[in-house]
Amino acid sequence: MPLTPEAFGRFLHWLSSDEQQAVQDYLSVRKKLTRFFVHKGCDDPDALFDETVDIVVGKIEECLDCPNPLGYCYGVARNVWRKYMREFKPTFRIDIEPPLLRPAGQEQKQELELQCLERCLDKLPAGDREIVTQYHQYQFQGKIDARKTLAIKLGGPNALRIRVFRIRKSLHHCVVNCVKQSLN
Repeated sequence: MPLTPEAFGRFLHWLSSDEQQAVQDYLSVRKKLTRFFVHKGCDDPDALFDETVDIVVGKIEECLDCPNPLGYCYGVARNVWRKYMREFKPTFRIDIEPPLLRPAGQEQKQELELQCLERCLDKLPAGDREIVTQYHQYQFQGKIDARKTLAIKLGGPNALRIRVFRIRKSLHHCVVNCVKQSLN
């Protein structure tokens, strides 16, 4: 059921009878629940927050007398997270072996993997390519500073981690497929 302006207005009024306070409460609930979903490892915390609000708005008549709207929203969010976890199909990332641990005679495969990585990096959108190269470019304090700068640009450290995870995941699939095609 799509969220209508009237239903959303009832939701805001449920949070607080004062309009400005209701908006502040909504933003606070959004921030806390999104952080909850990120902490739980969800790939798309905003979508899960939207699903939570849709459910709460659908049951708003039942919970009008609820003294703690945030607590009620957390309860619904936990149920949304449980449903997400039942439907979630985890994918395990297998890292390419580090060069020092490769058996002798694997230099050609390593070279092929590097070539495929370069090709896959070239296929990425410019913004994603810049993020992933800056994320992995430096060592020691330079790495910390670079990641702090990236986190500020992307909306925080969790947003950065999620973005880099998604980019690396797509790169991994691309490199694996490229190596398979080249070996066949």
